[in-house]
Amino acid sequence: MSFSSSPVVSLRDVAIYQDSNTILSNVNFDIEKGEFVYLVGRTGSGKSSLLKTLYADLSFLTGTASVAGFMINKMPRQQVPFLRRKIAIIFQDFQLLFDRSVADNLFFVLKATGWKDKAKMKQRVSEVLMRVGLNAAGSKMPHQLSGGEQQRIVIARALLNEPLILFADEPTGNLDPMVANEIMQLFLEINNSGTAVLMATHNYEIINRYPKRILKCENGKVLDSKVNEFNLINGF
Repeated sequence: MSFSSSPVVSLRDVAIYQDSNTILSNVNFDIEKGEFVYLVGRTGSGKSSLLKTLYADLSFLTGTASVAGFMINKMPRQQVPFLRRKIAIIFQDFQLLFDRSVADNLFFVLKATGWKDKAKMKQRVSEVLMRVGLNAAGSKMPHQLSGGEQQRIVIARALLNEPLILFADEPTGNLDPMVANEIMQLFLEINNSGTAVLMATHNYEIINRYPKRILKCENGKVLDSKVNEFNLINGF
């Protein structure tokens, strides 16, 4: 796959802190448009902090970072919703609204991101549900779906605004191996259509089966498989 010259994520000399503790320092990497990258490392190594920084949930003071065309180190808080329309975030615990139907979960996001035309909203909901293979699930309540189906709805929700990059934090962590593999196939399909993916994972089987570039958080640094050799097995 050929990449355009402007990366969708670019970090230079970034240091990430939590409660005045340095979690990661001297972080430098780019993610190109349409690229698929794994983010690995032991629990507490900084994976989630790095992801939170990239979607502007955790601010930083040192270095520069651009995500989807936004300079997030200089971003005022009122600009964050505009960044969030260009990216997508998928969490391990789904974060669906269980008091409303699948379709209403998706409508909620469209309204929150500025959609007004009800016919277009209905069409978009139908498109993303079909994309994840659950076009008949719109009227169901989330609790009526299996874990794998709920994760597919979360992915559909993430695709609503056609993001440039999808940040996924352990998206297969709560799923059995067969369902995890199906969800991974879906991520690969999304990636093949042009959306970049940064996936934090502990799932060595998936990394082994679908080898891609790897960023590894270790000892306060972010190592890059493009420039570093490292032993993955020891990093989990």
